[in-house]
Amino acid sequence: MDNLKIKELKDKKTARKYIKQLINNINPDSREKKASQVWDRVSLHPRFRNAKVVMTYWSFGDELPSHDFVLNWSFQKIILLPRIDGDNIVPVRFMGMEYMSIANKYGIIEPVGDPWQDYDKIDLVLVPALAYDHNGHRLGRGKGYYDRFLKKLNAYTIGIAFEEQILDYIPYDDNDVKIDEVIFYQPLRYIFISISL
Repeated sequence: MDNLKIKELKDKKTARKYIKQLINNINPDSREKKASQVWDRVSLHPRFRNAKVVMTYWSFGDELPSHDFVLNWSFQKIILLPRIDGDNIVPVRFMGMEYMSIANKYGIIEPVGDPWQDYDKIDLVLVPALAYDHNGHRLGRGKGYYDRFLKKLNAYTIGIAFEEQILDYIPYDDNDVKIDEVIFYQPLRYIFISISL
């Protein structure tokens, strides 16, 4: 199955199954190397360099690894991580590994502490997803957490991905929130996609 077939089906369930297979086929030995190079590109991005408050994610399972990035930058910027609260996610400042909780119902380790209240001060959100397309659409895991959260923000958004997670087309509906850019890795070079909304 290729991207054209995904476009023909216009089916999120099929798209998720397809992209999970691609991600699972990534060589385990190269995952951390690819992730490191993607995060290096993020670190050089003007939006990141100028940001004081950055929300990102604590990677889990097949997500592009983010732990080193969080640990390295938490001393220089305010780094927020998501915590599930009912049907929503709330941002909580990362204060160190000793302030990370046991896994939630999805098996994801979360930060403890009071939620970050001032959403207007969040400068940048680094958004995880199963896949992205060239028009700014993202394919999440089907729960809608990030779509609901991003609607509350005015922050700039950058998707983070392996090259396998970039599709020509992603099925979407009116509730899906587009992102501003995607940074992903390809062999021999970084690919930096600017997406105009």
